[in-house]
Amino acid sequence: MISVWMRFWKLSSGERRYFFMGALFLPVAIVSLRMFNFRSVQQSLEKGYVDVTRMDTRNDAAIFAEVQTASRMVDAASRHGLVRGNCLSKSMVLWWLLRCQGIPVQLRLGARKTGDEFEAHAWVELDGRVANDSEDVRTRYSPFKDAVTDEMAAQK
Repeated sequence: MISVWMRFWKLSSGERRYFFMGALFLPVAIVSLRMFNFRSVQQSLEKGYVDVTRMDTRNDAAIFAEVQTASRMVDAASRHGLVRGNCLSKSMVLWWLLRCQGIPVQLRLGARKTGDEFEAHAWVELDGRVANDSEDVRTRYSPFKDAVTDEMAAQK
């Protein structure tokens, strides 16, 4: 336990912030997704972030490094926080946190059928680069044609 705390305090302030935000919002996302449908939850989250047309002015490498840092910390919050999130709750929290920072990430959904089982998966991308999964996620799951956009969520 002590080594976990020692590792935590060695994190940068930005990493600790993403961890705490992940730990705070993962339970909210999990409960919300159980109580309401996906579109309702996404629409509620969209009301809480800045317009991503005011995009981050850092170079692409710095922005993607920020995305990867946030992804690692949301994943750590899921492992060490109050609840363990699934791919959808973790991806929604990551997507929202980054959009709040003005980073125009996309929430992606995909599916596959293994035998008689249908499986769905969620992940986050920035300009087609996978942020919180392995790069081969598109070969393991057939992505829906488009990223989940504000307009898609608004459709009935």
